[in-house]
Amino acid sequence: MLRRLLHGLGYLISPVLFLGANTPSAVVRRLRIAYRLVGVRIVETPRVDDVERTVFLCPYRNLGATWFGEKWVCHDVLDRVDDGYVTYLREHKDIDYQRPRGCADLAYCEESAHCYSEVSDLE
Repeated sequence: MLRRLLHGLGYLISPVLFLGANTPSAVVRRLRIAYRLVGVRIVETPRVDDVERTVFLCPYRNLGATWFGEKWVCHDVLDRVDDGYVTYLREHKDIDYQRPRGCADLAYCEESAHCYSEVSDLE
């Protein structure tokens, strides 16, 4: 139930957050503002082909780890809000937002404390 509520919250915030943002570069600028507002420190912002990538550190990585398991707040709670963004952007803007995930599969970003997200046009 909490997950569905958080997804709904992300979906409801999206029209305000992405108002007037109709391109991947505009959407990613808004996402980076949202990341910073919740205390995320952005490490780098490369553009790879037609994909806008944001690499960052999650300050909530171990918050609640004792009771809920490692990465609970950063990778479970906040991800549900991001899922609302994903749904909204796909349905209303034709933009593909790949929500944050671990950097283990990126050659230059093996640091376990780092995550990354990507934004591009839907293909």
